[in-house]
Amino acid sequence: MLDKGDKRIIDNVIPDYQILNEIEYDYGLKDAYIGYATRGCPKKCPFCAVNKIEPNYVHYLPLKKQVLGIEEIYGQKRNLVLMDNNILASTNFEKIINEIIDLGFYKGAKFNGKLRKVDFNQGTDAHYLTSGKMDLLAKTAIRPLRIAFDYISMKDLYISKIKLARDCGISNLSNYVLYNYVDAPEDFYQRLKINVQLNEELGTKIYSFPMKYIPLTAKDRSFIGKNWNKKILRGLQCVLLVTRGLISPRKEFFEAAFGSTFEEFLQIVLMPEDYIINRRRHELNGALDWKNTYKKLTRSEKNTFINLLSNNKVVKEDIKKVSSNKIKRLLSHYIEFNKSIIY
Repeated sequence: MLDKGDKRIIDNVIPDYQILNEIEYDYGLKDAYIGYATRGCPKKCPFCAVNKIEPNYVHYLPLKKQVLGIEEIYGQKRNLVLMDNNILASTNFEKIINEIIDLGFYKGAKFNGKLRKVDFNQGTDAHYLTSGKMDLLAKTAIRPLRIAFDYISMKDLYISKIKLARDCGISNLSNYVLYNYVDAPEDFYQRLKINVQLNEELGTKIYSFPMKYIPLTAKDRSFIGKNWNKKILRGLQCVLLVTRGLISPRKEFFEAAFGSTFEEFLQIVLMPEDYIINRRRHELNGALDWKNTYKKLTRSEKNTFINLLSNNKVVKEDIKKVSSNKIKRLLSHYIEFNKSIIY
């Protein structure tokens, strides 16, 4: 039943948990209260749709009312997942945290013998993460703390907030890494590697989730950022397919998937797709020949090779156009007809 004075109908509708039965992965939502403590975002980031969908920032929505409504229909839940787009911007942030704690989601809280967790699922904004707000977050059952790392220029700010989180007792973290926007592949790789280095230095456990930029007006996902090309994007997609979109906080796993240097990362994403996805199967045959040949390229040859691959499509005519035997040998790996010769 909606109150007569309610203006935002959607904020008074109980989520339909039956929808979760129709998807393969529910991401832990079946056993979680799903809600909002705020709406919208006061920032106007050009890559984000939030300010267009929810142009007016709402600083507070009663959580207890949402939780009780869910309990009435679906019973008690173990966790709390909040979908707020910028909860830290709220002038009622302390009130929201106190409400979360009063609902039983304080640090160390358990439900049926298992630890509870609070997940601010859409991430938190490092620009609003003061020491006071971090202290408040640390009083809750937050796991993980999600922080966006959209640009390499945020490096110092981002690192300072990770250290602040660790100092406040929050070591389980996650971050969203925007790419294919104004960044270049190298600074994308560096942002991923920073997390690995922080984990080793601070003892934290930071998982990364790369988020591909697509213009808000796009009708498909074919957009290519000015510093990217189709092959590098597709190669990265192949790597993420293997890792299921998640980047491990452990150095050995990260370097196995993405390389220990940017040059190694570039080499990985430039390989033929089957070599990327099924690296173990090909490591001693086609992929080995490809790698050995690639390493022998001069800088000029490497630039020519990357340019030839940029559209992620290689035909036999491309081989005829180049004079370098090394590039010819590499290109032959991308043509199905010639694969048997390489193997």
